[in-house]
Amino acid sequence: MEVKPITEAAFKQFEENYTGHMHYFHDELFYDYISNVNETHLLGLFDGDDLIGVSMLSATSVLKKFRLFTSHTGPLIQDFSNERLKFFLEEIDQYAKSHGALQMIHSPYTVYQMRDEDGNVAEDDPQNNRELISLYEDLGYKHHGFTTELITEELLRFQAVIDVDKPLDDILKQMDTTTRYNTRQTETMPLQLKLLDEDEYDKFIQIYKETEERIGFDPVPAEKIKNLLNTLKDRMFLVLTHVNVDDYLKQLEDERDIELDHIAEIEEKAANGTATKREKKRVNEHKEQLASKDKRIKKMEEFKAEFGTELDLSAGMYYYNNHEMVYLFSGSYPELSFFKGTNFATWEMIKKAQEIGVKRFNFFGLTGDFTENAQDYGVYRFKRGFTPYIEELPGTFDKVFNKPVYAIAKKLGKI
Repeated sequence: MEVKPITEAAFKQFEENYTGHMHYFHDELFYDYISNVNETHLLGLFDGDDLIGVSMLSATSVLKKFRLFTSHTGPLIQDFSNERLKFFLEEIDQYAKSHGALQMIHSPYTVYQMRDEDGNVAEDDPQNNRELISLYEDLGYKHHGFTTELITEELLRFQAVIDVDKPLDDILKQMDTTTRYNTRQTETMPLQLKLLDEDEYDKFIQIYKETEERIGFDPVPAEKIKNLLNTLKDRMFLVLTHVNVDDYLKQLEDERDIELDHIAEIEEKAANGTATKREKKRVNEHKEQLASKDKRIKKMEEFKAEFGTELDLSAGMYYYNNHEMVYLFSGSYPELSFFKGTNFATWEMIKKAQEIGVKRFNFFGLTGDFTENAQDYGVYRFKRGFTPYIEELPGTFDKVFNKPVYAIAKKLGKI
């Protein structure tokens, strides 16, 4: 094997066919953005003439002659193995040192160990790769630790994933009872999923920021979200869940009339002595349904009086590549939670993931604190309802190549 610089064309061709774990930070669209902001370097791992891996490095200048390097979430390696990773990392280090590296940072998008939906480690899962930590440490890297909190400068280490390369009924059966019920309920209402255009980015950001503040998450700058939307827009779905209350009232009233017709028909037969035992039993079921429709009609009239006819319920931001669809950010209005807008959007985007042809739906970041005291417990509880498996990533590593100069640069506030 050997490592050498590659062209943009070679890098993008590799990514076009790559089906392994790949974070959006390594997407060719992100490369197009970052290469206009920072100095970038593209390296390829070759086995003979075959390109089997790529690394996208970006660098910022420090004290004129030195550089701070990051590999974002790479490198990417086809038919991944620790042996290939070790060789690639060693060569990346040598390349970086020859270009004035002061520091290198890696946050590999590679599974460290698998967990079940409750956060319990799946000890015997063949995807576990606990050797990753020692592999980096043996190369002189410092591990930033097994973090279980939101650190703005680093990637979250845990992500909840479901496989979607199976029938929708099987995905529904996999959900817990509450999530399955809520998801099915959304299919009985005239909810709509609207794609937001670029001139509607601010609408999404407003909904997200209100949710962020309500939950108490560390704030993500609005400009950062908008920049991400602009950068990845060709592989992004920005969606708004919406309902017209009058449409739902009309639907409920029609359904109510159907129940009244059923009741009248059965009661007429009963009066004539022609009703069967089954029909007599079912009349009570229809009356229960009628009461349910009346209750919902009253609730919709209350919603209409308080909020109006056209209601925005929730908004979500989804990125996809060859490997997966990723649920990046979302927000919702809690006072309209009756409509289960987030369940509806999630279910529709799972269908969209199948339509695109990806095999995974990634609910993305969790802090890794699975207790009820966790800051993100509500978010985790929602994701847990889909009965995902949880991938724990190894975290962040950094290596300083020139400690005296690094100390000076840090003291001067350059790092």
